[in-house]
Amino acid sequence: MAIRRYRFDIAVVGPVHIGNGMRYGKKDYFASGNKIAVLDTRKFVSLLDARQVKRYCDFLEEDRSYFGLQGFLKDNSDLSKVAERSIAYRIDSPLATARRGAIQYHDVWEFVKDPYGNPYIPGSSVKGMLRTAILLNVLLEDDSFRSLFDAAAACGRNTARKADRSIVKRAFFRERPDKADPDTVNDIMKYVSVSDSEPLSTDDLVFAKKYDMFSKGDPVDHKLDMGKLTLLKGNVLDVYRECLRPGTTVSVGITVDDRIDSYFGDRALDAQGLTTMLQRSFDFYSECFLNHFEQEGEAASSTGSSAALDGRCRYIIQSGPLKGERCRNRAVNETGYCNSHQGEAAKQQQASDSVTCYLGGGVDFMSKTVVGALFGAEDERSEAISRILYSQFPTRINRSKHPDLFGEVRQAGFDPIDMKSQYRRGRLSKAKDDHRHWRDSQLGVSPHTMKWGIVGKQKYPMGKCDVTIREA
Repeated sequence: MAIRRYRFDIAVVGPVHIGNGMRYGKKDYFASGNKIAVLDTRKFVSLLDARQVKRYCDFLEEDRSYFGLQGFLKDNSDLSKVAERSIAYRIDSPLATARRGAIQYHDVWEFVKDPYGNPYIPGSSVKGMLRTAILLNVLLEDDSFRSLFDAAAACGRNTARKADRSIVKRAFFRERPDKADPDTVNDIMKYVSVSDSEPLSTDDLVFAKKYDMFSKGDPVDHKLDMGKLTLLKGNVLDVYRECLRPGTTVSVGITVDDRIDSYFGDRALDAQGLTTMLQRSFDFYSECFLNHFEQEGEAASSTGSSAALDGRCRYIIQSGPLKGERCRNRAVNETGYCNSHQGEAAKQQQASDSVTCYLGGGVDFMSKTVVGALFGAEDERSEAISRILYSQFPTRINRSKHPDLFGEVRQAGFDPIDMKSQYRRGRLSKAKDDHRHWRDSQLGVSPHTMKWGIVGKQKYPMGKCDVTIREA
């Protein structure tokens, strides 16, 4: 038995979100200058007298949707001064406002933090990403796994869950458990351990707004009857996540027990083997999914093989008021960098063995799952994935309001659910809930949207990272 130790150096290209299951609400943050300030509630309350605590508790119990912490502090100037002394940390983003200047509050999914309030990347998240890449490689090399999916599909409901259990059991539960202890863990991934990253700074956090980009083959004809201006390239959604900002770098430790090598034939799970598996995983993702989408120049700032050359310098500003934004200078020739950042071009050459990975929550279905690797034909893959997604997000339609759409869904071989129309103040507000997964096969890719995050005015692919593996 021998132990190999490596470091995964992770360069954040698109916002990375690893949640703790909690959310910030409209009563948890306020504006401090041009930044968003997250309130340290315990410290804030500890600095208040009894009457001030009573006012604050009354505010928390109010259920007025338009009245957030910013408005409360504006009406209570004495508490506003205390709040400025009770800031947990600041996010380098302004509060969103409506056309008339009213503040728009949104729930924000929190990033995981250590006991001292510092964000970090849990080793379990990196190991999950690595586990998915290894499993995908196993499936690409052994087409017998397809029968497990077909058997699960024949059972009807919960196809994905049943197939996942069967596939994981065959791929990873390879060791015979101790008969004296039936609860012995027999997953071969027990031979791989990943450490948590070192603590990061709250200065590395941003709020990213969800953006779903439509595929190149999507005519977006479902948007044309809305009677108002619509972004035909994608949907901007009021879903916010606290994320690591693009340009952040972090490192985790990987320990591999060489006993795992016996399960992968001639390939050792060493630095080269891990890099090869991750690269093959990205190549599959790129060929089967990424190529169906336009890559926006504003976000194509990766230094890896997946970067798009749009003529602008790729450098991500590391400090100052523009931290996390991309340099606006023109790139010199085909180096990808302007004259001021040619040193980064040299670093890029040295790190040419880096691979693109997708880490954390809010990323694409195809980067988090392996079901696509079970199908060699693109049409079969799209059909199978669309069925899985439709079972989770079925189309609901008021048949009397949208009879043609109801018929289209049925003609495509799916069963729409008849729903009651929803009204607001006497006006029709909703008569359908259609994620359009029934149409994925027609569009040539499933799912037909790619997950991006908007930070400031720039769009980035969610969870995109460049990873370099080195010996520790």
